[in-house]
Amino acid sequence: MKDTDLLQLALGLQAPWQVSKVEFEVSKSQLTIMIDFPKGSRFACPACGQADCKAYDTEQKSWRHLNFFQHETFIAARVPRSDCPRCGPRLTAPKIDMGGNMK
Repeated sequence: MKDTDLLQLALGLQAPWQVSKVEFEVSKSQLTIMIDFPKGSRFACPACGQADCKAYDTEQKSWRHLNFFQHETFIAARVPRSDCPRCGPRLTAPKIDMGGNMK
């Protein structure tokens, strides 16, 4: 099993979200997990749940996650802005199991 597959399962990511890359900097004692989605993906509105909203741009975001052993861990993602017909434009962050911090 690849490291990206393992972290995908551990984070509980659902399609279209996927772990795209993992970086470990020993000198900083830091793990960074990059999350992305395939081009053309559609998302549910985070406010009302309306399905199949088209993404039209992204914003780079990062979050502090629980430590991986003694190493600081960060999640980085291209977060899409999708256009909900009910609510208008909304940023749609991935749903990650972060110990209750980001669901």
